[in-house]
Amino acid sequence: MARPKTTWQVWLRRLSQTGFAYLFLYVFLQAEYRPVNETGHAVKLFFLFDPLVLITTWFSSRPLVLSLVTLGVTVLFGRWFCGWICPFGALHHLLTSLRTKNAKQKLEADGYSRWQKTKYYVLAAILAAAMLGVNLAGWFDPFSFLYRVMALVVYPGLNDGIKSVFGWIYQNDPGIGNLKATSISEPIYDLLLRTILVATQLFFYGTVLIAVLFLAVVFLNLYRARFWCRYICPLGALLGVVGKNPLVQIKRNEAACNNCRACVIDCQGGADPDVADAWKPAECFYCWNCHAACPQRAISFGVHVPGGRKWI
Repeated sequence: MARPKTTWQVWLRRLSQTGFAYLFLYVFLQAEYRPVNETGHAVKLFFLFDPLVLITTWFSSRPLVLSLVTLGVTVLFGRWFCGWICPFGALHHLLTSLRTKNAKQKLEADGYSRWQKTKYYVLAAILAAAMLGVNLAGWFDPFSFLYRVMALVVYPGLNDGIKSVFGWIYQNDPGIGNLKATSISEPIYDLLLRTILVATQLFFYGTVLIAVLFLAVVFLNLYRARFWCRYICPLGALLGVVGKNPLVQIKRNEAACNNCRACVIDCQGGADPDVADAWKPAECFYCWNCHAACPQRAISFGVHVPGGRKWI
C-alpha cells in the first residue's frame, strides 16, 4: 500500500519547528560571551515562554507573564507547544523519524505505555523541591538542558573545529596558481569571528557528563519514539496536565476507518489515536502525523464543544 502524501498541516508543523529551532540558535548566539562582555537582546526569550520556569521561580521572584500565555493557549489547543514550538522536541521528532523500524516494529514499540506516567512524577518532585527552595528545573527543563548542551558541548566543539580548519588553511595556504586559499578564507574567518566564533573558547568541568547524558537521551529515540518527551520531560508533563481536556480534539470518522492502525505507526506521543474514545490528549503533540498517515483520511482535528457532541 502506497504511503499517503504528506499533508499541508504536517508541512506547516515542520516549518514551525524549523523556524523556532533557528530562533533558539539565534538566541543562544546572542548569549555567547563577547570581548565587551555584553549579550544580545531576547536572550531569555524561550525561558519567558516556559511554564515550568514560571512555576518553579514563582516562590522566589515575579512570575513570567509570557509563560501564562503558553498555559492559556494549552488549555484551548492541548500540548501543541511540544509539537510546534519546542526546539528540543523538534530535535527528538527529527531523530525519531530517521529510525529504520518497519511498521510492525513501530506498532509493537510505540504504543502508549504506563511508564509514560514517569514524567508526572518527575514534575511532582521538581515542584516539591521548588516549594522547599530548591530549584531543580534547571536540570530537567528542556530549554535549560538544550542550552547547557549547546554551551558546554556543541558550541565549543564547533568553535574549535572551525578554527582548526581555518588555522590549517592559514598555515599551509594551498591554492591554484596565483590564487591562494587565504585570500578567500581569511575574510570568511574574520566574519565568523565577528558574528559566531569567539577568540578564546572557555571550557568547563562537567562537559563530558553533559555530553554523555545528551547522547543517551538522543539515542534512546531509537528505542522509543521521542523518549525524552514521553517519559522524562517535566515541561511536557505540566502541559499535559493543563491541556488534558482541550477544546481542539481528535475527530474520527468511524464509517471511513478500516482499522489499519496506520495512524499509530507515526504517532510519536503514544496517544492512541486509533482507539475510539481512548485518545490521550495529554500525550498528543498535535503533530498531525496520524492525519497524514491515514489512507482514508478518517482522522482529523476539530473544536469540540464541552459537554456536548457537537464539532466545529
